[in-house]
Amino acid sequence: MSFSATQYLALSLLVGVWVTVYYYVQRRRRNPSGLPYPPGPKGLPILGNLLDLPREGYVYKAFRQWGRDLGSDIVHVEVLGTHIIVLNTKEVADDLLDKRSSIYSDRPRMPMMNELMGFYWSVGFTPYNEWWKHSRRLFHQYFQPSAVVRFQPKKLRATHNFLRRLADSPEDFRDHVRLMAGSVIMDIAYGLDIQSAADPYLQRADEALHIIDKAGNPGSWLVDVIPSLKYVPEWMPGAGFKRKAREWRAFVDRFTAIPFEAVKDAMQAGTAVPSFSSLALRDIKAEDEAERKYQEELIKGVAATTYTAGADTTMSVIATFFLAMTMFPDVQRKAHEELDRVVGTDRLPDFGDEPNLPYISAIMKEVLRWQQVAPFAIPHRVMADDVYNGYFIPAGSIVIGNSWAVLHDENLYPDPFTFKPERFLGPDVSPRALVAVDHAFGFGRRLCPGRFMAMSFAWITMASTLAAFRVDKAVDAQGKVIEPAGAFSPGIMGTPELFPCSIKPRSKEAEHLVRHTA
Repeated sequence: MSFSATQYLALSLLVGVWVTVYYYVQRRRRNPSGLPYPPGPKGLPILGNLLDLPREGYVYKAFRQWGRDLGSDIVHVEVLGTHIIVLNTKEVADDLLDKRSSIYSDRPRMPMMNELMGFYWSVGFTPYNEWWKHSRRLFHQYFQPSAVVRFQPKKLRATHNFLRRLADSPEDFRDHVRLMAGSVIMDIAYGLDIQSAADPYLQRADEALHIIDKAGNPGSWLVDVIPSLKYVPEWMPGAGFKRKAREWRAFVDRFTAIPFEAVKDAMQAGTAVPSFSSLALRDIKAEDEAERKYQEELIKGVAATTYTAGADTTMSVIATFFLAMTMFPDVQRKAHEELDRVVGTDRLPDFGDEPNLPYISAIMKEVLRWQQVAPFAIPHRVMADDVYNGYFIPAGSIVIGNSWAVLHDENLYPDPFTFKPERFLGPDVSPRALVAVDHAFGFGRRLCPGRFMAMSFAWITMASTLAAFRVDKAVDAQGKVIEPAGAFSPGIMGTPELFPCSIKPRSKEAEHLVRHTA
């Protein structure tokens, strides 16, 4: 039996009408009041707003502008049937991601990373399930403010190592920052003494980061759009992603297992250096072998997460600090004055000085606010249909807290694009502005549990660097000052683009202090 062109057209129209009616009926069942979605650009059939999404540039800035153009703090777009909700102010982010966190704390499904590569252990990306809850509890137990004090000597040692490298070759400051970030995390997580970027532990961890970055890049893998493709056999044409996932999984498994097994071996030999892994393994209370194995897997996952979540982000924060000191010399001058008055010039600062150095603490907060490591926090996923301010938010929607928009809100931070630590000082500081800085680390129950460790390390690094060095604008061969552009990468990581600067000891005495930290 054959069909004419007219019959094909009629059949296509019939199918199209049926799909439209089915979609309408299903939506009315879930949304009987016929409430609208939050405001957003008008989309096309099937494609939705796919063609509206920015292909390059700063996506988080585009979403804030859409919200302002629409007169709404919450923006909705639909891409190939997937609903995306963007929250551009602290108010709406708190209302949904915090006050309704029981249904807004899931993560989008990531078949490539979590299911094919076995990346389920990551606290940041794992779904809202029992594994995540147990991992988060473990993180809080060992990395809450009162607990991270035990790791202060490790952070101080890493900072002093960094200062000496900076004195030797200041032009390589970004490489020194990267080594410092990786080494301190490896020390805290596993008790490993990393002295070189060529260290096998560090090289393996950095390669794992590159793999995770490739695997988690949105839109790179069709299996993330069509999850059923994960069942396709490797030998089929077009299934190269499965072979790649198998290879990457094997490498990432080695990254998580090798340092963890080294800790266990050292504990058995009685030579283990105190670290998160050794302390957590020591504290295991299990009734049987299966429970002990489960707890060990949790510890291994949290230890690996400290590196995957902390290495590149720490590097980006400290690089942003150097950029700010280069661009805003008056801020650096005030910091030097406070350090000289409180600490003096015959020693370097330590953690005990923090309560007496409010301007240094304000610089650290302003670095986090001025440019976020993750301008779009890791997306959430709503687990049930919801209604907010008269708008319908369907279950399964991807919900994004726009950290950049929140931390550049003129209502919270007047003159938000200027680097101004003073905004966090004085009796008139808004409590909401102080609390909002935490959104550099996410929202709701998904707020990064390692933020206290990160802020503590950022503070001692910034304080020590400012005590010992001057960071100035570089000059070219003709003696002309080179003005840094102050640009940041437009991707999901807000890292400063390369910029020249001049880094010199503040005095011979300061250099002497740095050299004698060895």
